Amino acid sequence: MASNYKLLLFDMDGTIADTDEMVYRTFVDLYERYGHGFMRPREEIMYFSGPPIRETLVKEFPDVNYDEILKAFTDISDPYYDQTVTIFPHEIDTLEYLYNKGYKMGVVTNKATYKAHYVLKMLKLDKYFEVLIGREDVVKGKPSGEGILNAMKNYPYKKEEVLYIGDNDIDYLTAVDAGVDCMLVSWGPRKLKLLDKSKYVIRKYEEMEEIL
Repeated sequence: MASNYKLLLFDMDGTIADTDEMVYRTFVDLYERYGHGFMRPREEIMYFSGPPIRETLVKEFPDVNYDEILKAFTDISDPYYDQTVTIFPHEIDTLEYLYNKGYKMGVVTNKATYKAHYVLKMLKLDKYFEVLIGREDVVKGKPSGEGILNAMKNYPYKKEEVLYIGDNDIDYLTAVDAGVDCMLVSWGPRKLKLLDKSKYVIRKYEEMEEIL
């Protein structure tokens, strides 16, 4: 299928990096330390991948100083990155296909910018992505479209030439706020309420090649 898109912007967690196990183990450890015996089931913790981390930590641990809980989150999660974070099936082949077709590609994520760069290098994906917009690069995180618009400043492209690719409802809302098209991936454990509103929906990386 011919595509008019020139810039492909990807979410990170759940889209180009499988971080579900890292997120789960980190929050299990946080609940054990700060939860006073409370523990959410795994299927609920999986929805923590997407929203701004500040929002999630404040909601889950309201009686803990934010700086303290953020430091704990960072300290606990760091070793789990190397141990558990992986790519998805056929991902490298598809990124190589898109790269060779001449698409410009970038990442827009609510993850800390330095950590997002680390993940790209760790997974050997950094060669594919020219621009990365992380948590510290915006005033408002997703679902604000600010990150997408900031990424677009690096290129001369119109909004109709930009596609945002993500794995949850927040990613769809982010694309809408920025005024660009959205592609949602449905291979994760999260149920997507807005799946039918997205312009494109794929269930595996190979399907991206059929569209783009």
